[in-house]
Amino acid sequence: MPAMIGGFGNFLLPLLVGGPDMAKEKGPLLYMPQEKKPATDLSVENKKTSSYLAGLFEADGHIWISKENTTKKHNPRFCLTFGLKNAPLAKKLLSLIELGHVAYKPKDNACVLTVSSVKGLKTIVGLINGELRTPKINQLYLLIDWLNLNHNANLEKLPLKIGNLKSDSWLAGFIDADGSFSIQHTKRENGALKRKISCRLRIEQRMLDPKTNLSYFNVLTEISQYLCCNLLTRKQISTGNEYYTLAASTRLSLTVVINYFDSFALYSSKHLDYLDWSEAVKLILSEKHYSPIGIIQIDLLKSKMNNSRTEFNWDHLNKLRFFF
Repeated sequence: MPAMIGGFGNFLLPLLVGGPDMAKEKGPLLYMPQEKKPATDLSVENKKTSSYLAGLFEADGHIWISKENTTKKHNPRFCLTFGLKNAPLAKKLLSLIELGHVAYKPKDNACVLTVSSVKGLKTIVGLINGELRTPKINQLYLLIDWLNLNHNANLEKLPLKIGNLKSDSWLAGFIDADGSFSIQHTKRENGALKRKISCRLRIEQRMLDPKTNLSYFNVLTEISQYLCCNLLTRKQISTGNEYYTLAASTRLSLTVVINYFDSFALYSSKHLDYLDWSEAVKLILSEKHYSPIGIIQIDLLKSKMNNSRTEFNWDHLNKLRFFF
């Protein structure tokens, strides 16, 4: 597949490395909701929520362990970082794990859920062990080593999870941390030749794990292939950091995204953005987005999303549960 050169603000997009080329896509695609099957037992339901927590951790979490040669020993810390507006999700997870605390960092517009008690760390391992898909599994292995050595935990190191992304909520957790939903509406002004309306799910993640220097290529390629879009790289000029990035925006990609979230939920404020975004997607898939009423609806939906959102309803958090 040929290389693709592109720009994104002060970033470079130097490489096309993944999914299928959708440029020749033809004909409308119908939105086909997937049939929802009830969980047969608690273990099935727990796997769904555990994989969500694993995805959340692998996108925007870390495990800190003190160095062996330090004089004062501290318990390891399992940490998840959230934007400040997602504090309700952090507090909900804290209430489910029942051990830990949430620290608020207004200057960084962030809050951090931290678990450091031995019981809490064992709970975390029990939830995400066997659900990880990225190089961050090495942080989990170090935590398991610490628990086994210092507390006779006898925990097994389960391997990376291999399996279709549509089978669990791992991708939902990953997107809740590192994804974004947007609606684009280019009007016939400022030199634009025609009006253009589109929807996009964008995911971005570092290319290398900073602790192990292992690549995220395999898992990001798997995501891009599942979402039927291309995997690109970008380089942040100001820092020199390099990232994998993908954007699901074709009719086929949008259909896959809608069908996935019919089965697995988001729990951050992105759940609210997704609800508005999905309404716009359905207008596009039914080819009503360029009608006079459709254009008005698109603009209204766009005006409520992301940084423009002023109202938040967190009732969806009532559905988030873990079974121990």
